[in-house]
Amino acid sequence: MTAKVRIKAGPVEFEYEGETELAVADIKDLFSHIETLFKVPVLAEGGESHAAPQAPTPLLPAPSGDTPTVVGGPKLHVNSVAQKLKAKTGSEVAVAAAATLQIYDGKQTFSRTELLDTMKKATMHYSANMSGNLTKILGSLVGSKFNQISDGVYSLTSDDYQKLVAQLA
Repeated sequence: MTAKVRIKAGPVEFEYEGETELAVADIKDLFSHIETLFKVPVLAEGGESHAAPQAPTPLLPAPSGDTPTVVGGPKLHVNSVAQKLKAKTGSEVAVAAAATLQIYDGKQTFSRTELLDTMKKATMHYSANMSGNLTKILGSLVGSKFNQISDGVYSLTSDDYQKLVAQLA
């Protein structure tokens, strides 16, 4: 089995493809090394500010090339994404928010906070109890529709990313 990892964080890029399997601990270690590069003054001034490095889903091919593409023309608001996906439950609104973040905002990963903030913007579909149930919602999605990259950092699975691109086209 071939392992693929591609990480781009500001001016720092790392790409690996090979037969060696990479464990989650290896990926976390790699992220910590890349984070230290942002402390190097020349790299830290790279023109973009980064709260945390963004990375593609480890060990999965990039969903559709180097970066996510906006489907169907102009960027859709999370309300429109949720409407197209017929989101009614907390899990469905979370998937709509994740799709908005990855497909339309171009993020490779998203934090728990980013997900919740985006869910709240789906005012026609979000209810306050979803915030209280976010741990349960994430627990049901991780492993089926979401990958957990690290503590509090997630991405859509490659299969679900592709399905959502098709649904939103």
